[in-house]
Amino acid sequence: METLMLLTYAALCWAIFKIFKIPVNKWSLTTAVLGGVFLIGHVLMGMAYYHPASKKARIFYVTTQIIPNVRGKVIEVPVQPNVPIKKGDVLFKIDPTPYQAKVDEIKALLAFAQKRLQDVIKLRKRAGGSKFDIEEYKKQVAQYKAQLASAMFDLKSCTVTAPSDGYVTHMRVRPGQMAVPFPFQPMMTFVNADTATLVAGFPQEPSSNLHEGDPAEAVFTAYPGMTFQGHVSKVLPVMAEGELKPGQDMVSFTRQLPPGLVPAVITLDKNISQLGLPMGVDADVAVYGAKEGYWSHVAIVRKILLRMITWSHFLRFH
Repeated sequence: METLMLLTYAALCWAIFKIFKIPVNKWSLTTAVLGGVFLIGHVLMGMAYYHPASKKARIFYVTTQIIPNVRGKVIEVPVQPNVPIKKGDVLFKIDPTPYQAKVDEIKALLAFAQKRLQDVIKLRKRAGGSKFDIEEYKKQVAQYKAQLASAMFDLKSCTVTAPSDGYVTHMRVRPGQMAVPFPFQPMMTFVNADTATLVAGFPQEPSSNLHEGDPAEAVFTAYPGMTFQGHVSKVLPVMAEGELKPGQDMVSFTRQLPPGLVPAVITLDKNISQLGLPMGVDADVAVYGAKEGYWSHVAIVRKILLRMITWSHFLRFH
């Protein structure tokens, strides 16, 4: 873009020199050069400060590592990788036999304890039985109810379902494998489709000119020649470079931390999921400040620059 502006200014100067027959000497050339430096520099600085752009933009998304709550042999995997599914659809099933047996056993013990409790209560009313026996059976009934709830939870956990709308990718589970509730060995990775978010990182200099609601545009390499409209929906108040985690390390300025970029969430007018883009793709984003007065006219330069970027994506075809 800078080259285009320089060529345009050079052509304008050439035309002025020819039309008005200005003599070419060291004074006229110096004036033209200094005028170009001032004019083009003025436009570029205003554009960068009031209408910032970012090449560090990406569609981020959240994944859920699927880890079973119970241990057992996998008997069924009805889900297909990378095929959209709904919340509650079955991902895979674990053999429920030992957990069903445990539920049946506790139900039998609970029924027996409840019957004994009723018998002891009737006996005490008729013949003055021990009050301690009543309390003992009440305790057993409560214990068996708690055990039954836990056993029912384990039995229900034999069927693992989708936590939300999305799809499974990088699936590693097959029938016959042993599912183990180990946090560092998930059975599959679930992509939450409703979490796709376009986030752009802007330099800190123009961050004071980023406001929620400012119009924005984005271009993707996968869509050469196309520009997508949107707006800034949120400027995140924190940057990862300043994060302090629990530990013994104290604040130190000797470490060479990068300056960091200010993250801003960009909401496109068109639903990202309808674009057919793989989640995680890069993008170029420009934000046009809406409250900069006479600097607002410089936004046209940024718009031309962004469109030149998306047109240049045609040159990447192999």
